[in-house]
Amino acid sequence: MSTFTTPEPITASLTTAGARVRIVASERQDTVVRVAPVNSANSTDVKVAEKTKVDFSGGVLAVKTTKSGDKSGSVAITIELPAGSRLVLNTAWTEVLAAGQFGDCELNLASGHVRLDRIGELRGNLGAGGVDIGHVAGAADVEGSTAGLRIGEVEGVVRYQGSSGKVWIGRARTDVDLGSAGGSFDIDHAEGSVSVKAANCPIRIGRLTRGQAELMNASGGIEVGISEGTAALVDAKSTKGLVRSSVATQDDPEVKVYARTRRDDIVIHRVAA
Repeated sequence: MSTFTTPEPITASLTTAGARVRIVASERQDTVVRVAPVNSANSTDVKVAEKTKVDFSGGVLAVKTTKSGDKSGSVAITIELPAGSRLVLNTAWTEVLAAGQFGDCELNLASGHVRLDRIGELRGNLGAGGVDIGHVAGAADVEGSTAGLRIGEVEGVVRYQGSSGKVWIGRARTDVDLGSAGGSFDIDHAEGSVSVKAANCPIRIGRLTRGQAELMNASGGIEVGISEGTAALVDAKSTKGLVRSSVATQDDPEVKVYARTRRDDIVIHRVAA
């Protein structure tokens, strides 16, 4: 076990391959790091744990597995640190569970799964696996491949560009800009403008309350719900599919929807406010 005096939030930088990581942020004056083999009877796990480096200097905690572990995880790393600490995660074959309030997060995920409770801003480059975040207080800027991304609530602007990952956002407080060749885009509640340009990718906005939605794909369908009582202007066309809209155009629209698809249907409907 390593213990460092940290009266202020720090930066925790992790570079791991084949690890199981748990990070807990709370009101505390120190940082504690524990490293152990997942299976103490497994020689590979023991070597990975022994060769894991832990350093602290200038407010930066650096944890690195210098020997790659098994894809199911060879080393267990537990970190307890001050709330508001910044995270820099460079992971492969790694499971990360981070509980508490963190500062900004830089995430480079080659593979594995990451679950973050509450963070400031997010910058990510996602390969394979999945990322699940409860709350993002700032902006989110993400490049993605096949990894899935789930965000419960985000207060800042969201920008995502990927290839085939599935993206879900529970509540977007401001503007969202999404692009992908495949996968899917699903926003339960959008409170700002939404721009989506995709190829074979279903697009769904459960509730749009204000702003403009510009939604375009080749296939997969488009669905938009507009709050009852919200004046709207809808311009929707499908080359080979159907357009079904129960929303009449009104003067002085609070919401504008521009939707275009080639192969599938577009559905625009009212939802309870």
